Amino acid sequence: MRRITRNSRCITPALVLAAIAGPAAAVENGAGMYILGSRTSGAGMVAPAGTYTQQSYYAYSGDISGEIPNGGRLEVGVDGSAFIGLSSVLWSLESEPVLGGQPYVSFTLPYGYKKSEVDATLNAPGGDVLTGSKSSDSFLFGDPVLGAGLGWGQGPFYASLNMLINVPVGDYEKGRSTNVAFNHWAYDFTGGLTWMNADTGWQANFAAGVTFNDMNDDTNYESGDELHLEAAIGKTLNPNLTLSLQGYYYKQISGDSGSGALLGEFKGEVTGLGPAVAWNSDWNGTPLAFEARWFHEFDATNRLEGDAVLFNLMIPLGG
Repeated sequence: MRRITRNSRCITPALVLAAIAGPAAAVENGAGMYILGSRTSGAGMVAPAGTYTQQSYYAYSGDISGEIPNGGRLEVGVDGSAFIGLSSVLWSLESEPVLGGQPYVSFTLPYGYKKSEVDATLNAPGGDVLTGSKSSDSFLFGDPVLGAGLGWGQGPFYASLNMLINVPVGDYEKGRSTNVAFNHWAYDFTGGLTWMNADTGWQANFAAGVTFNDMNDDTNYESGDELHLEAAIGKTLNPNLTLSLQGYYYKQISGDSGSGALLGEFKGEVTGLGPAVAWNSDWNGTPLAFEARWFHEFDATNRLEGDAVLFNLMIPLGG
């Protein structure tokens, strides 16, 4: 069950306004720059030298509700949904190995639709009741993301180190709860491992990473640092089809801070689990790699809990 937990603090109308302004969940506006579940399959693998394009679509729907007690009571309910497209180009470099690994760089442009519905009620100790609600939606461009990394291995074991940098130049507006952009620098570092048995078709993947967030200077809100763990086990049934069970675990390892974090030092946590299907084919001689992943979330704290679907299509463009 999704829940909000807080230590005792003074409840004022400002807290109600803060809850209405954006989702009452950890990290600003309830979401970080790293897409949970994005590195479950092939966590340790880097594409062979060449140029690739990837089109991804991420859909999410979730909610959160709870109370913040302190003599009075602040009741908050949030429903959020998103449909985000991510257009990427990846260059796996034709160069000498770097530290023995295959280097790559990437560029991703996110864009999409977000909607939020927020209701908040303050029951004050004296019996006064203050309520408010807000619904908003928008289609916007987010912050571009730069990526780089190294990959090692020829099988059955593979390993990778990966870095993502969120560049805060997207379409952002202070007070808009449906921003796709974050308006602050963020840096993610993730390591991945893959074991793949070509004879049996079984494979296992694991990834661990941390996202470090800088201050949003427009709101004076600094989201806490975020730990994410991802894993998958799957089996290739034929040269085209792979089925797997995938999951992730997310936990904020430092609290939100800054004068804009009116709801305090929240720390979020959530787990997601679900199936995935991968299909390899070709179109007029061009290889196509398609994958669909579904995650159902549970055991959420200070974070929306819901369902996420991620579609990926990768196409090689040549060397």
